Amino acid sequence: MNDNMKEDTILKTNSKFTEMPIENRKPKYTSSDILIIIFTLILFSIFVSVLVYFIFLNKDKGYQQIDLHPNDNKNNEGNNNNQNTNNECDIGIDSKCLSCNQKECGSCNPGYKLENGKCIPDYILKAIYKTNNKNEIIPLINEDYIPYIDELIINNQKIEKINCRYLFPEEGEQTVIINLKKEELISMKMMFNGIINLISITFTSDFSNYKIINMKGLFSNCQNLSKVEFQSQIPSKIKDFSFMFDNCKSLSQIDLKNFNSKKAMDLSYMFSKCSSLKNIDMTFLDTNNVIDMTGLFYECSSLTSIDLNQLNTYKVQNMLYMFAGCNNLENINLNSFDTTNVKDMSYMFKDCSKLTEIDLSKFSTKNLININSMFSGCSSLTSINLNKFDIKNIKNAKNVFDKCPKLGENKFSENENGTNIENKNGTSINNENGTNIENKKETTKKKKKNLYIKLI
Repeated sequence: MNDNMKEDTILKTNSKFTEMPIENRKPKYTSSDILIIIFTLILFSIFVSVLVYFIFLNKDKGYQQIDLHPNDNKNNEGNNNNQNTNNECDIGIDSKCLSCNQKECGSCNPGYKLENGKCIPDYILKAIYKTNNKNEIIPLINEDYIPYIDELIINNQKIEKINCRYLFPEEGEQTVIINLKKEELISMKMMFNGIINLISITFTSDFSNYKIINMKGLFSNCQNLSKVEFQSQIPSKIKDFSFMFDNCKSLSQIDLKNFNSKKAMDLSYMFSKCSSLKNIDMTFLDTNNVIDMTGLFYECSSLTSIDLNQLNTYKVQNMLYMFAGCNNLENINLNSFDTTNVKDMSYMFKDCSKLTEIDLSKFSTKNLININSMFSGCSSLTSINLNKFDIKNIKNAKNVFDKCPKLGENKFSENENGTNIENKNGTSINNENGTNIENKKETTKKKKKNLYIKLI
């Protein structure tokens, strides 16, 4: 072998491009390397999923956790300086501040403003909710009204992110101040409907400046609501109060002295199913324009008496179910009722099982069409005064005295002398001619020709 060939052989042997034998070649990744890569990818996927959930998905859950003690350090400093040892102050007494920790006010907590050295409320309404468990998520308001909230303050803490539900870390009463947008809000329909944690609500005097026209179902189904306070006249243009307190089972009294209802047209079911309501003063309620009183006191089972002498009912057309289900109602005064335009009185006194007598002698019924089951279930009723009760236009008169055993079987008839009522058992049912009782077991005087309608 010549020298050139030797040199070429040496170069090829030492070259970095010289291939190794196949049997000595090692794989690029081992099985342990692959397992580590897979495990890392899994961990990364979990991390990304959690991050996406908290950033995007959880944002739409509609609740936010509330720190119930946001100013603990500040409060402790105030106490050390002996400025005020009582966290709750009275307004206008000894220059103390309401809900602030300084005896001489230099500043006030959120929801209050400084005026003449005192903290005074600076909000529209204050609501109190009750949480029964720690870390309980409760709704504060129906979500449709979130855009109309200008400011929300929870337990003296201003909330930047406004949601309809909040998570409270502690149980007990939670104070929530709500400021609403005055120019944009014209309806409060169903605003707190079904908020069962709501136990008390107060509207301040500034609420009277709002342009609200609808309060339908405002507190309907707030079953634990026990107090509603209006500190001044409510807005004057409200037309619809129907279902406003419907099914507020814990509401034992309602103060109507600041109810501005002069524009009201609909009061249907306004107090229905307020089963704890024992009495109500209706003298402050302006009903001059009311058309519908359907179910006004439906199933107010704790009412024992009610005086409606002050109500103007001239324009009312519907009184069906008005007192139905008031099974503890013993006395009712309807002498001032003007029923000239009423068309429907069906089920009006249904199941008023403790009423013993009803005086409807002042009722004008010339436009009355429906009296179906009007007194059905009045099991204690022994006397009805139906003086001037005109039935000539009535089209539905079924079961009027159904389940009224003390009245027996009754029937209306119309003749030239007015309305006659026939009763098998001879109980007292009066009309303008005195007591007209026909007993089938007795012979009756010669009858004049008449139009006869039987209630079946």
